[in-house]
Amino acid sequence: MEIEKIYPPYIYSIKYDDEDVNEFERLFENWRDLDVVVDFFEKNKEHLKSKVWSAVCEPEAAAYQVSEEADDLEILFRKLYFNAKEKSKPDFDSHFKFLDGKYKFEFEYAPMKSYGTESPSFIRLYAIKMGTNRYIIVGGGIKLCKTIQESPYLKDHIIQNIDKVRAWLKCYGIYEENEFTN
Repeated sequence: MEIEKIYPPYIYSIKYDDEDVNEFERLFENWRDLDVVVDFFEKNKEHLKSKVWSAVCEPEAAAYQVSEEADDLEILFRKLYFNAKEKSKPDFDSHFKFLDGKYKFEFEYAPMKSYGTESPSFIRLYAIKMGTNRYIIVGGGIKLCKTIQESPYLKDHIIQNIDKVRAWLKCYGIYEENEFTN
């Protein structure tokens, strides 16, 4: 596992040993691959029947929304990056929200979430907060249900990834940016 720069000194991403690219790049690449996203929605079509997704209840429409959300989120991240550099708002700290549930009272290596720009939003990025406006992306995906535990793919990966990265950071005593950028 290693940490790669995305928008230094603010946004970094984990590259897992079994992956060719870091999570940030992998997620945006997957979200823009309409075949992959349509296939995901076809396999999980029953979740699109909820009231929340009534405007995009067909897999193809939902896939196009995911692709647009990915484009918009990447543009937003660039804006947040420049705002953070200029010490203006909104910045990354304004954008990321604390992840509740089992992490409700975790303040060291606090797990955070980022939504897409639509409301409601399909896409999520999950990160570890390392300091003011400093985050390490650990994973993400398409959230179809109210909780991670109910959402296909997320339930099998996100909590495990968060826990794995938090343990790795603690094991190596990585607390500051200079400890993972050198």
